[in-house]
Amino acid sequence: MSALDDAAIMRLRTNPLERTPQRLDPLGAQSAWLLVPVLSVISLTYAVYSTVSHAAQIVHPSLAWWAIIVLAVGGVVYSLRSYPGLAPFGRWSHLSVVAVTVVAACLFTASMWGHNERIQDDWGQIAVALVVTTMSLYRPISEVISVAAVAAVILGIAAAVQAPFLTITNASLVYASVAATPIIALACGGAGYAWTMTGETLAWREVARDGQARLEPELRDTAQRMVSQETNTTLNEATAPFLAAVLERGEITAADAERARDLATALRNASIAAVDRTWLGEALAQALAARGEDPRAVPDSSRVSDPDRLERALSDEQRAIVGAIISTVAKLPSLDPASVRIAAADPSHPAFALTCRTAEPRRQLRRELLPFLSALRSVGLNASLHLAGDELTLRFSYPGGENR
Repeated sequence: MSALDDAAIMRLRTNPLERTPQRLDPLGAQSAWLLVPVLSVISLTYAVYSTVSHAAQIVHPSLAWWAIIVLAVGGVVYSLRSYPGLAPFGRWSHLSVVAVTVVAACLFTASMWGHNERIQDDWGQIAVALVVTTMSLYRPISEVISVAAVAAVILGIAAAVQAPFLTITNASLVYASVAATPIIALACGGAGYAWTMTGETLAWREVARDGQARLEPELRDTAQRMVSQETNTTLNEATAPFLAAVLERGEITAADAERARDLATALRNASIAAVDRTWLGEALAQALAARGEDPRAVPDSSRVSDPDRLERALSDEQRAIVGAIISTVAKLPSLDPASVRIAAADPSHPAFALTCRTAEPRRQLRRELLPFLSALRSVGLNASLHLAGDELTLRFSYPGGENR
């Protein structure tokens, strides 16, 4: 395939994404990330407190402390893996984190086996419940509920088997319910929030698409008027003084003929450039114009290499994020505007590379750009940031594209 056709664009743009807040509203999910480490700390703190409170009931202290260590490992892994810079949070990460937390809860139960007095004050079910509460931000609701149900069954069985040893005599099913209910309840609560959030996001997108469809004719007319106005301005700036000079002299000289040819060539090149202008070129020109640079000073062809118009493969959401990246890079105080380049390649799996030179500190660059790279990953693209000296390279591509 040498270029993008309509079928290829449709295939790339309609790549199915999981219905999760992280996929549909990546920047919103990023703002909620702090909940994960906070809940992990709360879970660990309660586990330590509960372990100390159960000291008289613990018959295997080493298992009790190993349970806390395993729980801490699970919290650290969950906090790191859900960090926006490492998005998206995948299925195996979900299964691993919940499994580790369940193992920690089972270790604590084993440490008191035969001497536990009450199920209600054990920390295992609380720790698992706090983990699954936020999972709906990153994983599909059906998956979260299914995994939570399995975890609830495991801890419920462990609680039911302890029934003969507990101080309060009751049916095993009651103790199983006591252990399983917090997990199911908080999983359903988180799932309900995520369902509402994703539903509103999808509804907003439909409203936005309808509004865009209604405004499209008006926007097209506006764009045509802007191009016409720009052409007329260029024409007046270039030819009006020349024609006025010829009219004042009352004669045409050989120099005038040469000047007229030069003006015609310049106008023809400007018209061709206007026709060939791409969205990437326009976005970059407008972003650099905010720095005071004349958009017409440097032609788009010297800054943007996209012969196959691969920009067409980007969806509206992806374009919004890429536009934000370009704008952020253009605002870097120490940026060399003349060094900014965007290149696109591989029509089968469109890949883009934005390069520039800047003396901005690495930490500052990562802090400003990583949220957008995370957002690109969340909407189905590969994305990476590479810094070498004062050279900055941002790559983003469809899976299978060049993103090294």
